[in-house]
Amino acid sequence: MNDDISFASFGLVVLDEIRFPNRKPLTNVLGGSGAYATLGARLFLPSPQSRSIVWPINIGNDFPEPITKLLQSWNTQLVVKQALDQLSTRGLLEYQDTTFGPKKFKYTTPVLTMQEYQSTALLSSKVYHYLATPEEMKTRISNILALRTQIGIQERPLLIWEPAPLACKADTLQTCLEAAALVDVFSPNHIELAHLFQDSPIPPDKFDIERLALKILDSGVGPEGNGVVVIRAGENGCLVQSRGLARKWIPPFYETGMEEGQASNVVDPTGAGNAFLGAFSVGWIHTGGDIVEAASYGSVAASFALEQG
Repeated sequence: MNDDISFASFGLVVLDEIRFPNRKPLTNVLGGSGAYATLGARLFLPSPQSRSIVWPINIGNDFPEPITKLLQSWNTQLVVKQALDQLSTRGLLEYQDTTFGPKKFKYTTPVLTMQEYQSTALLSSKVYHYLATPEEMKTRISNILALRTQIGIQERPLLIWEPAPLACKADTLQTCLEAAALVDVFSPNHIELAHLFQDSPIPPDKFDIERLALKILDSGVGPEGNGVVVIRAGENGCLVQSRGLARKWIPPFYETGMEEGQASNVVDPTGAGNAFLGAFSVGWIHTGGDIVEAASYGSVAASFALEQG
């Protein structure tokens, strides 16, 4: 058992095809919430500290060797489970216009889900990151905490939950609130937040984001209600709030340089929110739980995802 493990994400690794209007599509793009969250954490854990990241991934028989080598070059504790009789998880992401706003996503192969690994160092991680439905979260939290208890780890890790976008709708609001009560950080983006509450415009303005975040806090985040709501809000940055902290907006780190209504140095926003939460995790560790400072780490990491092609 390793007491120095900082971060583990149970998000997916996906091979994306990304389509933009009037541009050649990109294929075999490394994506998925697990990949970007791990990247965000890795940015603030240079080698050899990067070895404190445990990265469990599921891949299929068609996973490109160059991408495998790329992942290995990050110098994390990479735990690979390859399904030789299945294809890798692939997705199609289509942006509807040049503002990087409206988009559609669908999986084009069956999803290879990631399970907890009882035999690896990841059970001692200080932070776990998930992107999952509320029903999945209830099971996963129960499983990971039980596995830790079995090997004598009593300290509670920081549990960060991104709700699966398709699970963010009004008829799942109550289930999401129940799952949010089990985690320490609940982090939908502003569009997902608005979909949970039917009384909000899409996209919501900052006033609506603050109002809806407060509703979630009033319902209770974390086992004792001491958890944090982090709303990732695109060009508005992010809102951080807990019962012990008045709402705080963290501006986006990138410079706008507006051209034709969009940030000129934003190349592709894919994965920015995931990278934010990976870096937030490391910031939380480095600062002893200062969530505002941790969100600043996240804002910087998101800028790397935004400004890279």
